[in-house]
Amino acid sequence: MRIKIFISTIFIIVAFTVNAIDYNHFFSRKACRVDFQLAGNATSTSAYIQQIKEEPYWGGRTSNLDKFLNLGEYRFQVTDSASGKLLYTDGFSSLFFEWQTTDEAKHTPKSMEQSIQFPFPKYAVKLTIDKRLGYEKWETLLSVSFSPNDKLITRNTPVNVPVKEILKSSSPEKAVDIAIIAEGYTAEQQEKFFADAQKLADNLFTHEPFIRHKSKINIYAVAALSVDSGISKPHENSWKNTAVGAHFYTFYEPRYLTSPNIFSIRNYAALVPYDAIYVLANTTNYGGGGFYNFYALASADSERAKSEVIVHEFGHSFAGLGDEYFKDKPDALDDMYNIKEEPWEPNITSLVKFDAKWKNDLPKGTPIPTPLTDETKKLTIGVFEGAGYVTKGMYRPAYDCRMRTNDAKAFCTVCEKAVERMILFLTTAD
Repeated sequence: MRIKIFISTIFIIVAFTVNAIDYNHFFSRKACRVDFQLAGNATSTSAYIQQIKEEPYWGGRTSNLDKFLNLGEYRFQVTDSASGKLLYTDGFSSLFFEWQTTDEAKHTPKSMEQSIQFPFPKYAVKLTIDKRLGYEKWETLLSVSFSPNDKLITRNTPVNVPVKEILKSSSPEKAVDIAIIAEGYTAEQQEKFFADAQKLADNLFTHEPFIRHKSKINIYAVAALSVDSGISKPHENSWKNTAVGAHFYTFYEPRYLTSPNIFSIRNYAALVPYDAIYVLANTTNYGGGGFYNFYALASADSERAKSEVIVHEFGHSFAGLGDEYFKDKPDALDDMYNIKEEPWEPNITSLVKFDAKWKNDLPKGTPIPTPLTDETKKLTIGVFEGAGYVTKGMYRPAYDCRMRTNDAKAFCTVCEKAVERMILFLTTAD
């Protein structure tokens, strides 16, 4: 019996190894960046290639290349042109998708910058970009083939600013590499930025699972220089000339802080290897934003919630966590989720496909949904109504969590598990 089990185990390992993508055969240690525009209105989406770039560092995963975690409003797939073999895939989200749920999108078409990155190929490949139509349903927006020898692939690094290692724990292929980019810092404020970047790192390591996986994390500070100090506030008629043009009042929400200048952000990030981008805004005003596999952005000096917002927004951008808060009054993002569909975010559910979420982690006998009482508020995990900006039809795993309020001391167990899964996905070999 033991011999049979041993032989079966060996067979599984061998089969798994044979099927794994040989990174060094198909890819170099540089990165391929594809810039494009997402365009349309509330009911239509198109994608248009703008440029393909070769960048000097690939900081992403070198294993698990063809595995997809089913995260993001979009996904892309890179296949070998000769064989059709899937070489790399990933998901991402965008500001454009959120904009499509606003009233403006119902009558005004618009386009927004978007960018993706994958290892630079050694052979001709086909890139396909899809939009999510359901929990496991997709629509192709764009498909393009190219050769790595194409003379029109841009191969220069257009910016040159100071870079500082905040934390170097391991080589890029064995670590989660985070690029912190300065926004609203002048040349005279460079040392302030480096100090603020250190504080961001310190704040990140006040939360699990970052604490126990610190040896798997590298952090770099990229001192992008701005002409003006501070961040634009359109609702106060205050505009600043800054490195990546971040501003408050996104979708007319005073605290929503984002940048539409994605290509500029990527240009600065390209100075280092990176898995994740964090734009650090030189302002005392409370605010931020975060998009899965895209970027996180938060205030450096908000006294109200320095570490809380820093970690919350990184939860969005790094692990694809959804917002667990909700409002009784109308919000710009009220229509972001269809409660008749299962959301892809791992920490919220409409119960349509709850089996794919944290259902199996619930203690036996936990009511679904979980009624809100003084006793259930103390539960480590449950199914509480109210999440994804709405009070009805969407559910969260805990009464409170870092993804719901600034008062929560930590991620709930479901969110922590999702963050840890991403850390291990990026740093563990096949």
